[in-house]
Parts: sequence; C-alpha cells; structure tokens
Amino acid sequence: MDFSTSSPMDLSTRAQALVASLAKANGDVGYMSCAVYDTAWVAMVAKPTADGEQWLFPQCFQYVLDTQQADGAWPTYAADVDGILNTTASLLAIKKHLDTPLQLTTPSAEELSERLTRGQAALQILLDGWDVDATTHVGFEFLVPTLLQLLADQDMAFDFPGRTALMAQNKAKLSKFRVEFLYSKHKTTAIHSLEAFLPTLDYNKVRHHKDFGAMMASPSSTAAYLMKSTPWDHEAEAYLHDVLQLGAGRGSGGIPSAFPSTYFEVTWMLTTLLKNEYTAGELGFGESQQLAELLSKALHNQGGLLGFAPSVQPDVDDTAKTLTTLSVLGHPASPQGMLERFEQETHFKTYDGERNPSFSANCNVLVALLSQQDPSIYQNQITKIVRFLVDIWWNADGWIEDKWNLSQHYSTMLMADAFSAVIKLWDAGELPLLPEQLVRDGLVISLFQALVRTLQTQNEDGSWGTRGSKEETSYAVLTIAKASVLPVAEGLLPVITKALEAGKNFIATSQETAPAYLWIEKVSYGSEALSESYTLAALKSNIPEKSSLSTKTRDLVSIPEKNVKQFTKFYSMIPLFSKSPAWRLQAALIEGYLFLPSLKEMRLDIFPRSGMEDDRYFEYIPFTWTSNNNLENSFISSKALNDMMVVSFLNYQADEFMEAVVGRYFGDRSKDVLNVIDHIFASLDQQKQDSDVEFSDAAEDDHAPAGPTDPLTPPSDVSSDQEDSADNMVAKSKPSLGDVRNVLQRFITHVMNHSAVTSASPLLQASVRNELRIFLLAHMDQASDNDRFATQSNIATIGAAFETPRSSFYRWVQSTSSDHTSCPYSFMLYQCILTEELSNKGEIFPSVEEKYIAEAMCRHLAVLCRMYNDYGSIHRDKDEKNLNSINFPDFHSSTPSSSPSSPPSSSTTNENLLKARLWTLAEYERENVERAFEKLRVLAGNDKEGERTLQKMRVFVNVTDLYGQIYVARDIASRM
Repeated sequence: MDFSTSSPMDLSTRAQALVASLAKANGDVGYMSCAVYDTAWVAMVAKPTADGEQWLFPQCFQYVLDTQQADGAWPTYAADVDGILNTTASLLAIKKHLDTPLQLTTPSAEELSERLTRGQAALQILLDGWDVDATTHVGFEFLVPTLLQLLADQDMAFDFPGRTALMAQNKAKLSKFRVEFLYSKHKTTAIHSLEAFLPTLDYNKVRHHKDFGAMMASPSSTAAYLMKSTPWDHEAEAYLHDVLQLGAGRGSGGIPSAFPSTYFEVTWMLTTLLKNEYTAGELGFGESQQLAELLSKALHNQGGLLGFAPSVQPDVDDTAKTLTTLSVLGHPASPQGMLERFEQETHFKTYDGERNPSFSANCNVLVALLSQQDPSIYQNQITKIVRFLVDIWWNADGWIEDKWNLSQHYSTMLMADAFSAVIKLWDAGELPLLPEQLVRDGLVISLFQALVRTLQTQNEDGSWGTRGSKEETSYAVLTIAKASVLPVAEGLLPVITKALEAGKNFIATSQETAPAYLWIEKVSYGSEALSESYTLAALKSNIPEKSSLSTKTRDLVSIPEKNVKQFTKFYSMIPLFSKSPAWRLQAALIEGYLFLPSLKEMRLDIFPRSGMEDDRYFEYIPFTWTSNNNLENSFISSKALNDMMVVSFLNYQADEFMEAVVGRYFGDRSKDVLNVIDHIFASLDQQKQDSDVEFSDAAEDDHAPAGPTDPLTPPSDVSSDQEDSADNMVAKSKPSLGDVRNVLQRFITHVMNHSAVTSASPLLQASVRNELRIFLLAHMDQASDNDRFATQSNIATIGAAFETPRSSFYRWVQSTSSDHTSCPYSFMLYQCILTEELSNKGEIFPSVEEKYIAEAMCRHLAVLCRMYNDYGSIHRDKDEKNLNSINFPDFHSSTPSSSPSSPPSSSTTNENLLKARLWTLAEYERENVERAFEKLRVLAGNDKEGERTLQKMRVFVNVTDLYGQIYVARDIASRM
C-alpha cells in the first residue's frame, strides 16, 4: 500500500510538531472544538460601563447568528442533545438581544424575530424526536430543564413526548443535591455547570470556587457567574477574553466547552503516541521532558491527583493518564494518592459523587498500574479492575457505551490496550496472583471478541464507524493491533493484515479537514490534538507474524487447527452460512473453543454420562452460538451466549438421559416417572410459596400437575438421599427411580433457579416451568411411541409405516415431537435472559399480540427443527428403532403435489420420495417462521429496544435453524 505521504520520517515529524505545539502553550492548552452552546452563554454577558450597559462579546453573538441552520436549528454535532442545547441557548441569546439591543444596531429586530420564530419551530421538532432515556451526556438532566424554564419565562414554552422522562431524571438528580452545597469550600462537578442553577443560586456565594478567573474551566459556567454576581469580576472577564483568543475559535467568536484542557489533552496525546511505537526522541526529547516536568510538578502540588486542567476537581481518569505518561517518559510517580482517593470495593470511581462507574476510566487506571516499575505490588488492584472490566464486557448488550466518548470503538480500544498489557505481564510471570481462570475465561475471550468484532465491522472503504472519520478508524486499527497479541489470533493473520492496511490507507488518504465530534462534554466536541495523536499512532501500528507469548498462554486453551479447518469447510456448505467469508466461520470456531473449557468443567454437574457414547455434540455447541451471534453482528452479551451454551448442552444431556436411562429402564413405569417429575415441580412451587414469592401457573396441559390440595407422594423406591444416590448412580448396573429423581431434580432446579428466571415476571416464570415440564413429559410420550413402533415386523425397512399412531402426523409433530426438541422451553428461558438486559426491566414482548405471535413463531421453529432432524437421521432412527416423521401413514397415503419443493437429492427411490415430502413440509414451516418474525417487526415499529430484541431473537432462530441444517448434513446426536 502507498503510504508515501505518511512515511516513518513524515509521521515522526508530524508527531514532533504536535508535541511542540502543546509545549509552547505554557499550560494554556486547549484544542477542544467550539460549541454553540457555550458561545451563546458568553454572548449573553453584558457589562456595565460609564456609557451604560454593553454587550461584552458581540463577536460571540455573531457566531451564534452565523451558525443557525436553514431549518432554524443550531448544529447537532453527534447526539440529539447537542442540537437541543445549542438551540435552546441560542434562542435565549437572541431573545435577550431582541429585547435589549444595547449598543448593537444590527441585525434588525425583524431579522431577530424571524430567526426566533424559525428556531422555536426547529426546537420543537428536535424535542419531539428526542430519546431522553438514551442520552448519555453528563449533566443534561440539569441543563435542559433549566434552559426550557428560562425560555418559558420568555413566553417560549415547549411540550414534548420525553418531557416526563426528562423531569423524572431531573428530580432524581436533584433529590441528591442542594444548591447550598455549592456555597461550601468543597468542589464538585456541579461548579462546571453553574448556569444550570439559574435563578435559584446566589452567585455571589460561589465566588470562592473561581480559579484563574474560571469556574472549573467552563466558559458557560463562568459566563453565568459573571452575569449574576456583583460586584463585576474583572478576573472572570479576562478569562473569557482569553478563551475567545486562545481557544479553538482563535478570535472568531467561537467558544469551546472547556478551556484550558491542559492535563487532559497533553496526557492523552503523549500516552497515545508513546505506547504505540513512538519514542521520546521522535517526539522531541526536550519538549517531552518539558511536558513531563509540567505534569510532575502539578501532580506533586496537588497531592498526587489531577483534573483535566489546573485547579479543576481531581478525577481518576486524568490522574491515571498522568501517571502513565510520567512512567513511559522515565519520571515514575507513586499512584498512592489515586488509590486512596478513588479505589472502591469492586472498581475505581472517576470522581466523587459519580452515579455510574466508567469502563474507560478503569481501563486507564489499569494501564497506569501496569506501567509502574513493579506492577506486582498492585496485583490486588489489577485483579480487581480486570474482574470489573471483564464483568462489564461479559454483560454488555452489544458494544460498550462510554460516558466520555461516543464511538463504540473507543472503549474497546482501551480494553484491548489494557488487556494486552496484562496478558504480557502475566505470561512473563510478573502477575502470579492473577487467577488463571480469570485470564482464560475472561480476559482472553473478551480480547478475542474485541478483535473479531472490530474486524467484522470494518466499512468497505477501510474505515470504521458510521461517521467514517480518521479518528474513529484509528481507534479500530489500534484495537486490532493490540488484540493481535493473542496466540489464537495467528490463524487470522492474513485477514488482520488486510484490515489494517485498508484502515491505514483510509486514514492516510482521507480528505477530512476537521476532527470528528466524538468526545462528550456538555455537548459533543472534537479535538485536533487528540485526533492527530490517534491518527499518528494508528499509522505507525504494526503486528508481529507470530505472537511473542509463551506456552503458558498458548496452553490456556487448546485450539485444534485441524478441526477448525475441517469444520470451516463443513459449515461453509451449510445454507445459513453460504454467504459468510470462511474467515468469519474460522473466527467463530476459535471463539467457540475459547468457551469450551469452562463448559467442560460443568459437563457432569447435572447429568451422569455412564453408559453413553462420546458426546460429539459438545464440540459443536459453542460454535452454534458464536457463529450466529457474529453472523449479522448481533453481539448479544457474552453472558447470554454462555448461558445459552449451557442450556444447549444440558438439553442434549437431558434428551440422552430420558432416552438412555428413563426410557430404557422405566419405560413401563411412565406413571411413576410422571409422579416424580410433578413432585419435583410441586416441591419447587411450595418453596416459592414459603418464600412469599408470587407464582402463577400458565394453562395446564393433559398431564395436569398436582394442585395444592392434592400433595404428591413419591413412589416408595425413590431415595431421599439425593447426594448419595446421585454419586453412586454411575457405579450401579441399573439405576433406581430415586436416582432418576435426583438427576431430574438437579436439572429442573438448575433451570428454575437461574437468576434470569427468578427475576422474570410471574407469567414468564410460569411459562418456563410449564414448557420445561412438557419437554420432559414429551420424552415419555416419544418413548411410548418408539416402543409401539419397535414391535412392528417391518421396521427394518426405511420409511416403514407406523401402524398404531395416536394421532395424525400434524398433531404429533406440533405437540409431542416438537416439544421433544426443547425449543419451546429454551425459547421461554431465552426470553428471561434477554429480559434481564432490558433497561426498563419489563418484558421483551409486552403486548398480548407480540406474546402470541412470538410463541407461534417458536412453535413453527420447533417443528422445522424436528423435521430437519428427522430428515438427517432416517438411518439412525431405523437402526435404533425410533419413530421418524416419514414413518407416519400420512407420508404413505399422499399424492405428490404438482410442484413440490426441491430437496437436496433428485433420486426417485422410495426413501427420497418420502424425504422430498418431508422437505416440502419443512420449508412450509420455515415460511411460517419468517411470516411471524416479520409480523413482530411490524409490531415493534420504530422502537429501538424492540428492534434490538428482534435482532437478538434472530440469533435464537438462526441457532435453532442451524441445528436443523446440521442434522440434514450430518447426524450429530450420540448413539445410545
């Protein structure tokens, strides 16, 4: 690739120039882009003079006028709240200038009135479309209500759908805050937004919070203070003049949301470059040392803690970045102050009073500790943070959203950087207290997922993200470069190399002239310094041909390369993956193998495997979930993935147990087995009642469980010693009914006590309970059908007609046969798991229409899976004397349709004729699945949470479909 414009020499020159520009600023560093919001507040400052009051910053008001858009609104940089805050503040500024022109003679009152009218109409549209609950910008719950009230005081009132949600958040926020707090000497983040407390705050009582003329480096907060305090504060005025000239606007009238941002931009820039192939010499040794001395002195003077600028409230983010910067520049400083101020029981807080912990901040703390001269001293903190980050990643529904950056790739990049450093030190033996299981099941899986998900989301032009920006693309490039440290990534090296080349080429050839609005302040902003540093880091990043990690890491998880190649070839032939590149299947297989060790550790927790053949299905299960999770970039949480992998293998084991043990030894005692099953459920019901947990049964089927007035008594040969019986079962030549009870009790209790089930609604709990019961009973009915079929004299013939069916094929396949697949009960359990992830903790299908159609879809899906299963296991069923769909008389008395669907065979033999008929019916059920799914999509409408639910539901549908398609291609069920 041609990087002639970004040769190593050129990159170093650019990096040196960047560092030099920051060093020249003498502490007044500020590259944050201008914000209409803050500019409008500064524009409203009027100063009393000998000639009367005058607008102090007319150039700021002109900037506000110049940035009004044709539709009447002011810019929405990256988030809805940007446009709302920019527009509300601008309307307020125009109204004030319209009512009190002071020394300004232009624009005319008519023009200002017209602008005001257009702006109000535009603001109404913005408010109507605002998803309040999805807004993440810090402090909007204070700012927007205040601005709306100020506008209402000027006869500009607005009502909108999200107002109730906004005021609820405002009330919750205010319940923990009183303006009197601001009168104390204690500094809080609220000082950064004093404009939010108009008109209740006495601004004369907050003068002591001013540093260098500013209220926590915020122009809008300082402007509000200057407007409302007496006597006139010349120092605050001077600060605003400095911001106007030294900030990103450079005298044009534009004002940034914060100035200066010295420690923030200097440390972010230096760590980004120095931890990505640049040396202090390349950056300019003198300038680098100058900045290091600036940071070292500031850190010392402020007790080992720093905020984003001088005298600003300390936070863990800027403190951690400063510690890392000093370490890599050879000026290590103790993290003790950071530990004492910000360490919590499970994580590090960003600042005092933080509502939700920050993922990115904890990544930065982790890197700071790893950068210390002896990281082993901080192993307890390192382990704590790794657990916290793994837990956040493990439970994340999709990409992790950060409170300081809008890009989904930013947090992922930080995690990749931190985790790659952790695993290198662990591999070298420098973190001996870090648990191997945490590394294997947490860190490695998270890091590999970060790599694969980033690779999969690259745009065709080589960029990443919806904005197609250089900076966001740089995040992704750096993620890939860092995550490629894993030995398991070596098989993907050609894909990784190609992706990095495409990403670098996009960055190098981009015509982008301004930084993307990726960062979050009161409104979104960009930074030339940060954008340039990430760009330079990405362009210089590289990956080795082979991981430098030792066998210690390589032996954590065994990835059988031969199997991966064979399975990749096999799955490429599956219709579901016909359009998937081979590397994506390969990556999903590797990811699946990473889950396998922890699953194997649970393999014998519930069901014994005495007398069973090898469980060949076990190796397939993780891939069925990882592949479909990645197929359409659904990225359901790793917790949901793992939970459903466990559900899948337990379903296989339950199927084997019911057939190989219950069916074999107790086929003639079906009533006793039924009694045992119902007794287990009744006992669980009683436990719930005793715990005062509300529980309601769904509609009962033909096998009605005993009610509270008909207590069940287990058969006399059911042992009450569960542990002893279960432990001895493997050694027995013939299990007792007590053994059966103990195993089934473990299984049923495991399902019903799953945290997602116990936290679900009573209706959903009841659905899981009843579908699980039906699943187990279906095995008894299936065994009975198999026994009757096995007595026929003609069963050695493929497709022999079943002589004693209890019903038509339709009723059988819609009930016993499809219930036997476990799909219906797994579907209900999956709903519980997804419900846990809902922000409102409601139900994923709240209406009766959605519930009905979703269950109908599931029933069609279960039938489809059963038909595919039978299609692929005709010979196995014949050998084992099991009833197959094609054995039903319906298949033998029908006349071929005039235009049957084409099965994967054109043979005209009797077997293939029966298979063709089954295939036609299966495709009919597929059409029903898709029809129901489309109806659910219509019902979801434009609801984002509903759309996300269906995306995750598609994963379940595809997993179930995949099992069916595998059955067609290969019978994976264990032989009894």
